Amino acid sequence: MKKSLSTFFLASFVAAFGASASAESTQMQAVVTKASGKAEVQTDGNWVPLKEGAKLEKGAVIQTGFKSEVVLQIKGSTVTVSPLSRITLEQLVAKDNKDETRIFLDTGSLKSNVKKSEDRAVGFKVRSPVATASVRGTELSVTNKFRSTDVKTHSGTVAVWKSKNSKAEVASESEDNAPAVLPGVGSTPQDIAGDGAPKNAFTVTRGQIAGFSADGRTTAPQGNASKGAFGLPGNQSAGAAERESTAPSAPPQSRPTPTETAPTQQRGTVSVKVEFAD
Repeated sequence: MKKSLSTFFLASFVAAFGASASAESTQMQAVVTKASGKAEVQTDGNWVPLKEGAKLEKGAVIQTGFKSEVVLQIKGSTVTVSPLSRITLEQLVAKDNKDETRIFLDTGSLKSNVKKSEDRAVGFKVRSPVATASVRGTELSVTNKFRSTDVKTHSGTVAVWKSKNSKAEVASESEDNAPAVLPGVGSTPQDIAGDGAPKNAFTVTRGQIAGFSADGRTTAPQGNASKGAFGLPGNQSAGAAERESTAPSAPPQSRPTPTETAPTQQRGTVSVKVEFAD
């Protein structure tokens, strides 16, 4: 009788534990809220047009053509895929206390607006062949050029570091079912990423741009130096600003110097060169 009761309680515990474990992780979907121009998704090796309302699973590969755009809704977060871009949805999983999204940007650029949840942690990563950006609730742009990647933060703080793998890696079942690592409350790269951020990761804050190249060189933003920088329009690159500031039409004596007080509404970026130590 005792043996039967023990067997019964053991079976009940296993059944209950199995049910709770399976409920800890569920697959999420990315919903297409906008698809303009030539926007396609790869299905069974073929490219088919994307339409508004389409629901995409983990592993979906999306590409956009000239003058095309795709907007994805992943729970409370929005991802805008720019023209001439290709992305892979590497991970879309809701764990017991954290939502995990990971996107691989093969070519082109995307902009992500990641919204925090009141009762759940949010882990959002964008990878390219050379760089990884991780956020817990912010707005950022990632642009993948030929053998280089730029990460720009529009609001909040982003943790960035060199990618270990240059190819898309769709999350495995064991990775999806692994316990969630919650982000910290601080502002270090490890706090922001929650997991996966190496020691040489650094942060990119509002208005700053970090650049990564395939040869391991990195342009890291220096926040203190930006106080005396020229103001940049929101969509203007640092190179374009430099060319504009040296245009013949602007007399040298009328140009502000770093010692002058810049208008409060202007914001700029000053960068320094660093190298990763492999």
